Amino acid sequence: MKFDESSLYNIKSDLDGIRCSLFDLAAWKNGLAFKKIDFSETGRPVIKIAELNNGISSNTSFTQGDYGEDVYIRRDDLLFYWSGNPQTSIDVFRYRLQDGWLNQHIFKVTANEEFVTKDFLYYVLKYLKPHFSQIAANKQTTGLGHVTIADLKRMSLVVPLKEVQEQIVLVLKAIDDKIEVNKNINDNLAP
Repeated sequence: MKFDESSLYNIKSDLDGIRCSLFDLAAWKNGLAFKKIDFSETGRPVIKIAELNNGISSNTSFTQGDYGEDVYIRRDDLLFYWSGNPQTSIDVFRYRLQDGWLNQHIFKVTANEEFVTKDFLYYVLKYLKPHFSQIAANKQTTGLGHVTIADLKRMSLVVPLKEVQEQIVLVLKAIDDKIEVNKNINDNLAP
């Protein structure tokens, strides 16, 4: 398969493995465009970028509707928000809030475990954040930019064997765990 050769889309690597399209490494399901008539005082939260950044608050919308498994999100699901200010609104998350419904402009990302583990995919997406931000900035209009499915199909990277993926995850997860402990300590020290 021929891949886009530009440095923004063809991710260089010294690893041995198979070059794949980023799109092929996961299922990418966009959230729904909820309308005010879908909201209620109780039910499950509608998760927007604001909730991913700030948690569930008095500004969170709720719904009692059922919108299907595709956009139902649970703890530890991978989420990629792909639209907004390129410097602050393009990112990947491990979902840590209560179960809810996925709002538009966020992909629920389910790893294609034939090629990658969920944890390895998470770190790949984190690593690619500068690429995503630049892609979004290149398309920026009225302060907003976006990363599309077409962009994910154009991006290619080398995917190592699963044993190598697991070794990479072990190192990165240990660092992430230390950062999380330090963040929790700092949060508890804040007035």
